[in-house]
Amino acid sequence: MSSPQVEPPQARMNAHYRHVLRELPTNAERDVRLARAEGNRTATARAQARLDTLRATLEIYAAAHLHAHGERPWPREAAG
Repeated sequence: MSSPQVEPPQARMNAHYRHVLRELPTNAERDVRLARAEGNRTATARAQARLDTLRATLEIYAAAHLHAHGERPWPREAAG
């Protein structure tokens, strides 16, 4: 009987981090769609600004990680 493989803490943390990063753009895009559906221009502009800022932030982080480690921290399509 073999014991189940235990994932190292760093691998678990990385997997959780990637999961969170996949969800952030999805939630921000949802917020934009909801604001548009309500017809609220101010809320739409704010939600769009948050989405644009999030995308820019993720790209800056990815570029810094690429420069430091020689690879992107996640596939480009996951970044939005």
